Amino acid sequence: MAEVSNGRANLHLHTIFSDGELPPLEVVAAHAAAGFDVIALTDHDTLAGIDALGSLEGHGVRMIAGVELSIEDEPGRGLIDAHLLGYGFALNNRRLRNRLHQASEAREVQKRETVDRLAAAGYRVTWEAVRAGARGNVGKPHIVAAIEAAQPGVAREELYAAMGPGGPAHVPRATEMPLDEAVDMVTAAGGVTVLAHPGVYRHVPDLQLLFRACAVAGVLGLEVTYPQAPDDPYGPKSAALMDRFQEVAASYGWVATGGDDFHGPRVTPLIRLAGWTATPAARADELLARRS
Repeated sequence: MAEVSNGRANLHLHTIFSDGELPPLEVVAAHAAAGFDVIALTDHDTLAGIDALGSLEGHGVRMIAGVELSIEDEPGRGLIDAHLLGYGFALNNRRLRNRLHQASEAREVQKRETVDRLAAAGYRVTWEAVRAGARGNVGKPHIVAAIEAAQPGVAREELYAAMGPGGPAHVPRATEMPLDEAVDMVTAAGGVTVLAHPGVYRHVPDLQLLFRACAVAGVLGLEVTYPQAPDDPYGPKSAALMDRFQEVAASYGWVATGGDDFHGPRVTPLIRLAGWTATPAARADELLARRS
């Protein structure tokens, strides 16, 4: 384990309990060994990865509570397949726990329908194969992995497009969480919310509309230091977008947070485990200081 801190944070990490490939302990240990000051596990709609650790303490790196929430589509507010990150909330908050359980159940129903639509479109995939590859909540990477195993040669980009907005296998969840509810829920649990990965929302025609909706709802941060260009995570494309979103964060008075959205070598092959050094650890403290 590293003895000297690198002064950095990674506030966006996934594990096998959502659509990541590695156990929580392995993800955490790698960041501790690399000398990170602070990290957050942010599995989709679940705290199971944190629960598997037993505690946020005693892992050689400061950890804060985290989760990534899928937000209900409201095109009129610029909310289309948007994600919200929650941080620093009480892990024993009953309302948050119950709502995440509901969201996980809704995710299961939605992903089953997605698989059915992909099968109807001619892809070789079954729900049993997808479910067998997931430890916790099923995500799109589990579906892609099952199809790639049964049907080598299918382009990964094609599959994600089919499941994305406007695609033949895109299935909105019936009980997705409205933005205002998500912000209120996390805030009431003692936490703070951040709009995730703005560079990913290329399907949103008016990003300013999305930003304004989040500001009005009470979101207090923007994920700026993030591999905003997935094909160039550490290069000039992402750097240019980070500069752009830094200005956006400043204009709204938001904390400019960040992380690399690590999932694993197959899901995010260009992202190195514990290799993200663009986010200063001070950003985590600044963010947590905004809690009510």
